[in-house]
Amino acid sequence: MQTVKYNILPVPTFAVFGVNYAETEQLDYAPQETVTLDGSSKDTARAEIALADNESALYNIAVQENGQQILIQFCSSQGRGRLETEVTASSGAEVKLVQVIENGGEQLINTVKASLAANAHFELVQIYLGGADIISEVRTSLEGRASRFDAAIGYSLSEKDKLRLNVVADHIGRKSLSQIDVKGVLDGESSKTFCGTIDFKQGASGAKGAENEEVLLMTDSVRNKTVPLILCAEEDVEGAHGASVGRIDEEQLFYMQSRGIPADEVYSLMARARLAQIISRIGDEEAQRRVYHAVGSDTNE
Repeated sequence: MQTVKYNILPVPTFAVFGVNYAETEQLDYAPQETVTLDGSSKDTARAEIALADNESALYNIAVQENGQQILIQFCSSQGRGRLETEVTASSGAEVKLVQVIENGGEQLINTVKASLAANAHFELVQIYLGGADIISEVRTSLEGRASRFDAAIGYSLSEKDKLRLNVVADHIGRKSLSQIDVKGVLDGESSKTFCGTIDFKQGASGAKGAENEEVLLMTDSVRNKTVPLILCAEEDVEGAHGASVGRIDEEQLFYMQSRGIPADEVYSLMARARLAQIISRIGDEEAQRRVYHAVGSDTNE
């Protein structure tokens, strides 16, 4: 059986940690569709992507100078599927990509690759609503001066869901900016690995990058791995990373129970509140209502 590696850590660590890469069987996916967007329409583009077994979909977003493009993808897979999205933003272009991923099949591979010219801005919002096995790989090359990458990623996993998430921001251009915010909830026997890398290349003077993850653990049976990484080949840069992993504070739980809220409902409320911070970044009421409904809330307030 031939295999392929995703989520390759730029600088490997001890193999025993199991975070250097995600290896899976190499398949010949049948292309379901290829879609190209160029920013010529001011309307928000929407895509309903339902992948059958061994199917793939490819989206190309190539926005010209000072252009704009918003794409909202709802993607599900019933077998083993792959979604690929490639972004090319010319000087001054603005691209926003929203992905809502739910895997009901065996495995879903989701890759996003972006290249940003001077003053270009790429905003990525990803929400993962469970799945047997999801491999997610995001790599953004901030090539131009003052290019900017913002990522807001949320996940809600339960039962034996598995998410392997890797985000890399390559700072090449001077004064480039990146911000990676990840928030999620782990329940049941679910597992999640997040590797976030901010890589300041030589010549990226004045660049700034930051990453942070907040994880709420709902049970003692979940497995969480958080691997923040900052690489630096340039002196005049600023990088920051942080992570908060844990269960609900006992004092907070006691306070809410003393007000008549059952423990199960407390956990549910806290989980929805954690995801709401990411859902609000979608910026589209129709899509937000749909996601709120999927996580057990009928309001987008």
